[in-house]
Amino acid sequence: MGKPEDEIKVYDQLCTSYHAIDDFRAKLLGFLPLVTGTSISFLLNKLETAQTIPIEMKSLLSGVGIFGVLITLGLFAFEIFGIKKCAALIRAGQDIEALMHIEHGQFTRRPQNIAYIINEPFAAGVIYPTVLAAWTFFALAFTWPGANPFIPIIVLVIGFSGTLLYDAHLRKTYWTHDAVNTGENSKI
Repeated sequence: MGKPEDEIKVYDQLCTSYHAIDDFRAKLLGFLPLVTGTSISFLLNKLETAQTIPIEMKSLLSGVGIFGVLITLGLFAFEIFGIKKCAALIRAGQDIEALMHIEHGQFTRRPQNIAYIINEPFAAGVIYPTVLAAWTFFALAFTWPGANPFIPIIVLVIGFSGTLLYDAHLRKTYWTHDAVNTGENSKI
């Protein structure tokens, strides 16, 4: 790579980048369900009964639900990309730690997961699809109540399953040469 001072600078910057992304993702994972629950509760508390709501108001409330779905979907896409960036940074961090002969570095010895499945992508796979399902349920409650709870459950299952599949793909993409080169089975 170069001089040891350059390696340290690159490593420090990589650590800073990783922690900034990880910190932002963690805050968003906590903030999104809170805002969603508060917003939906606030909107529902303003309503007396679904039967007394004028059709124009039902359309507006459905639009608010669709807006919530789209915003959450955008944040979920951003999260998925953040997961990929963190995986790449972890892989790069492990490579730099190996180059610098750091045996117990934060990337090489980081906790990987619990029971092979519970990790950051798992948390995202629970939270984002749940919020998407909540906004879907809300949107359908005013325009197509017969679709509830089936469509929101489908949204939840597809989002959760898709995230787990994506996590498995990242593990293969970023950690396959580890298993080949060292005999270890590293995980995201």
